[in-house]
Amino acid sequence: MEKVNVKEKLLCLKAGLLFIILLFWVTGVALICLGATVQLRLTDISVVLSETSSGAPLVLTVTGIIIFIMSGFGAISVLKENNMLIKTFIGIMVVIFIIEIIVGISAYSYREKLQSDISRRFQQILSKYGIDGQLTRSLDYAQQEFRCCGAQNFTDWMNVTVTLLPSSVPKSCCRKVTPKCGEKVMAHQDNIFLEGCVIKMKTWISQHIDVIGAVGVGLGFVQLFGILLSFLLVKILQENYVSL
Repeated sequence: MEKVNVKEKLLCLKAGLLFIILLFWVTGVALICLGATVQLRLTDISVVLSETSSGAPLVLTVTGIIIFIMSGFGAISVLKENNMLIKTFIGIMVVIFIIEIIVGISAYSYREKLQSDISRRFQQILSKYGIDGQLTRSLDYAQQEFRCCGAQNFTDWMNVTVTLLPSSVPKSCCRKVTPKCGEKVMAHQDNIFLEGCVIKMKTWISQHIDVIGAVGVGLGFVQLFGILLSFLLVKILQENYVSL
């Protein structure tokens, strides 16, 4: 009877751990996809953002790959009921959990710096519009992609006279782009994005960091539960191994 109870406990623990490992696997795939998506979104505005966000998509992708690999290792460990492998799996989860806490705190602190860097960078490049080809394309893409105009608002372009006519903005500021849609905008603002790109980018960054933070918190709780179940599994295997 006791042997049957141990067997049932073992089955329940294995099922619980495999479910948690499945969640890890799904999270890993999601982070890889999110990292790739963010990278694609930022590629065409990399000149605008400069180096301030170049590492973020890479961190997401690498984290996703690590979690994906860890999931496979964990599944093999549980299915083989190998104490040494399960202990190694526990160690990996503990290390990743500690790293997640450190990265999470750093990311939250870095958010403010990233947003201030974007604001400063945007103000600097407005005067180079039309002179630097790559920067011009990047800025045009950013304004169309985020449906914004200028740094704080569209009037920032009023002080840029190097390549623009008075009271004009780039065509990329237009809701509907036509040959002269950016000229004399003070008289017709209905076809212009009025809000600045810094605000739009701040909102976009905050939304993604909040999502990543929520995923991280959820993953952290799941990891703690997984570590607990793994310890229990190791304890049962050590005390009374049951071959299924």
